[in-house]
Amino acid sequence: MRTREEQISDLANDVAAVVCSDAEGISLAQSHILEAERRAEQRVRAEIGRDSERLDWLEKLPLADIHRIGSGWRIGVNNISFSEGKMTLRETIDAAREVG
Repeated sequence: MRTREEQISDLANDVAAVVCSDAEGISLAQSHILEAERRAEQRVRAEIGRDSERLDWLEKLPLADIHRIGSGWRIGVNNISFSEGKMTLRETIDAAREVG
């Protein structure tokens, strides 16, 4: 993975060669890369929030069983399966939350 500075330099060179000065290109590149980093951070925070909701939901279930099965995961409550066969535990929890 390239550093932020390498990405800025490459983007600035590409932009400057076409439309603007080196300083303008660097400024433009910095703003684009910083915005991309902000969006990535927001996606991570959103996924952490969804994981917290999933854990809160699991914590409230009475007698929940979570099992890894050959085709993925299964969540059951009182021997009733709410989801089965999802490839990730996150997908399984989300499917069970929709049913329950």
